[in-house]
Amino acid sequence: MNRLYDMEPRVMDDEMLKLAVGEQGPREEAGQLAKQEGILFKDVLSLQLDFQSACPGWARAAPSSTHSPQSMVLDILRIDNLWQFESLRKLQLDNNIIEKIEGLENLTHLVWLDLSFNNIEAIEGLDTLVNLEDLSLFNNRISKIDSLDALVKLQVLSLGNNHIGNMMN
Repeated sequence: MNRLYDMEPRVMDDEMLKLAVGEQGPREEAGQLAKQEGILFKDVLSLQLDFQSACPGWARAAPSSTHSPQSMVLDILRIDNLWQFESLRKLQLDNNIIEKIEGLENLTHLVWLDLSFNNIEAIEGLDTLVNLEDLSLFNNRISKIDSLDALVKLQVLSLGNNHIGNMMN
């Protein structure tokens, strides 16, 4: 865990997800209407919860030359509360401190998943993601390539900079 600022690890909760959806949703008049009426999680197609995209109010600002003043530090420890995002096609959870792939079983429409730069040790919890085409697990702690058989549509797999010693299982 190498962060510029000490942060309390977080589990994804409703408040975090509502803030992210509101922040990443439509802008201008359409955005104002959506915020007033509420954005249904089931209609969200793309969600980004990573170190650089974290929303205001989640944590304190991380002032640095590479991040805008609006960027916040977000240290997600555990994936949770995504069951309502039934139409989600793209999920970006890179640059957190996630230790285990879990809580994704209802995201059957997911096509793109980025879990790079986390603390994941095993490939698991992906069996229901049968539409997944692009999976990034770059820079984790994975030592064995396993549990990918159900991902029949997978075209891109990024596993670089892990602890994989032998490509043969």
